[in-house]
Amino acid sequence: MFKDKVAIITGGTGALGRVIVNYFAAQGMKVYVPVRSMPEFMKVFEQTDETEFKGLPKRYGLPCDASSEMDVKEFCENVVIQEKKIDYLINTVGGYHPKKFIAETDKALIENQLTLNFYTAFYFTKYVLNIFKSNNFGRIISIGAKPAIETTAGKFAYSMSKSAVINLMQTLAEEHKENNITFNTIIPSIIDTPANRESMQNQDFSKWVNPQEIAETCLFLLGNSSKSYRGNIIKMYGRV
Repeated sequence: MFKDKVAIITGGTGALGRVIVNYFAAQGMKVYVPVRSMPEFMKVFEQTDETEFKGLPKRYGLPCDASSEMDVKEFCENVVIQEKKIDYLINTVGGYHPKKFIAETDKALIENQLTLNFYTAFYFTKYVLNIFKSNNFGRIISIGAKPAIETTAGKFAYSMSKSAVINLMQTLAEEHKENNITFNTIIPSIIDTPANRESMQNQDFSKWVNPQEIAETCLFLLGNSSKSYRGNIIKMYGRV
């Protein structure tokens, strides 16, 4: 089903993103990852040369600042030059901030969170959309966050930026419901990553959401059996 499909995965060197990259490559997809640092990309995936990897040779890194609209535009154009199409986009880029109540929140923090969590998803979605429309096919999945749909004290800037991602996906689902393009958002609670384990050492990690589960859910949402999933919020809360 997925052989020779072309996917872009933003945040592909992150703890969640790299798992999704590997899952997709194992399905036979060609996976493109925007990266600020090619050495980091090579280190994460144990790359042996500039473009291909041992075992899973269909993972490619291209330089790109995901927060720069022009960089994103150029990145998407370069993928199309190479592959003549793009089939899937998974938006995993994001960033968090320490707990800050509204009285402590300033404009800089809000703008930072919008840049990390919203604009990265907006730019990539915008520039793959015309490609999807010309091919009458496309699937976009964005990774949201539980605070985006459940009010949480001290997380206003983060939750607002993630809420905007949900709104983006749902608005696009309405705008393109006549097209063979779907837009959905996965909402995990705490993801079981090394960084989260380090920062919350006294928690029960078994209750958290495993990155592999999220990758498998992404594959489901890309498949033919989920073509009616449009603008959905898929909650993955584990046992938190």
